[in-house]
Amino acid sequence: MHAESLIALFTPPFFTIITTLLIFVVIGHLLTQRKKPTSTIAWAFTIIAIPYIGIFFYILFHGRKIKKIMKNLKAIRLHNNYNVKVDCNSEIEKLLHKNGLANATSGNAFYICKDGVDSFSHLLQMLQEAQESIYILTYIFGQDAVTRKIIEILTAKAAAGVEVKLLIDAFGSQSLEFRPGFLKSLEAAGGEYHFFMSLIKEPMNSKLNLRNHRKMIVVDHDKVMSGGINISASYLALDHNARLWRDLSFILQGAAAIQYEEIFRYDWESDAKTKLRHYKRKKEEISVGESIVQVVPSGPDVDRDALYEALLLAIYEAKERIWVVSPYFAPDSSLVDALIVAKHRGVEIKIISPLSSDHFFVDIARSAFLRDLANEGIEILFFKNQMLHAKAFLVDEKCAVLGSSNFDSRSFFYNFEVVSFIYSKEDILAVKRWVELLFSECESGMKKASKIRLGIENFFKMFAPAV
Repeated sequence: MHAESLIALFTPPFFTIITTLLIFVVIGHLLTQRKKPTSTIAWAFTIIAIPYIGIFFYILFHGRKIKKIMKNLKAIRLHNNYNVKVDCNSEIEKLLHKNGLANATSGNAFYICKDGVDSFSHLLQMLQEAQESIYILTYIFGQDAVTRKIIEILTAKAAAGVEVKLLIDAFGSQSLEFRPGFLKSLEAAGGEYHFFMSLIKEPMNSKLNLRNHRKMIVVDHDKVMSGGINISASYLALDHNARLWRDLSFILQGAAAIQYEEIFRYDWESDAKTKLRHYKRKKEEISVGESIVQVVPSGPDVDRDALYEALLLAIYEAKERIWVVSPYFAPDSSLVDALIVAKHRGVEIKIISPLSSDHFFVDIARSAFLRDLANEGIEILFFKNQMLHAKAFLVDEKCAVLGSSNFDSRSFFYNFEVVSFIYSKEDILAVKRWVELLFSECESGMKKASKIRLGIENFFKMFAPAV
């Protein structure tokens, strides 16, 4: 009898009962979460259609502002350093501030790097001139000729007494975390490196869908390079013969750069559990230009979805143009509807994305979103020559948004991201000129798709909001 009882546990009726119970429990938990209806429906469909796979991925990926993680993270509170805030007469700026973020600051210096060679040249100069500190936060840190050069400089600076901290996302650079020998010379010289939400040291506290996608190199407390670039030979090079991904990075100096250092401090101290030195400059030392910039972090360590709300407002306020540059394009229905309404109001809208990105299935899902917009008369431009990894959002001459965030739900609602809203007219025009250079290397329009292709696109689009 005992053996027969054991066999009964592994019969199909038993598995049916267990599966049904699991589905009810997981969907019950899903319904208690603050998710958009499209996300809830996508998750529910996945869990019911392929229960064991769906439940596994739900446990692995669900959640945004997860309490277990949030209790270990200090919510970011940026300060209006040195009282250099400015009234730039922008409703977007005011909305961001009412969402708990710092005001825009004046007196900044802003420079757009032309390409990966220009970015690398300026980055090397910044590192070599560092006297007090070098803080680097990146999603990907490669193991190649570019990063060897950077590690050599960081090691020499650490040995000379410069405070060097390197914070790398554990998932984005998982091979480096599992084999960190590449970083040992830096550690031996007194520098420190740490993997954010480590997959090895804290696997239970690491969430695969909450990754630190921020990028910044902060030098001597008031100068930063940021944008879309990761640190590897795909993004940076010493000469123009290298076939680089096309990306966009910028350099900031002044009060806005100090706010980037604040964000690095939050990320480092909450995850690495060690303190950084505090340094305060005199007010007259940080007024270095005329650029007006508002630094906007987003992610699990920010209370509200301020970046998302600001982009929605910007779209609805647009009068002449909206240009979106993003390698991965999967916005939610509210953003799609806002773009369509703007087009109906007569606003010129251009979406620029790579012809083929580095993620095949993301490209399939992207096509469904782009096709919906193209059917409304919105111009879709595909960058032909190489991978386009730049992220930029331009509205009239009101603001330009540059940083690490893609135009997709993952960046808006899950990842740790940081962008800069640029309000100074000359800098907005500089961004406009940079984007215009892409047009000659693009092809316009969506290719006609078969019904099978459309079905596949819509299938993957349905799952886009799930995680």
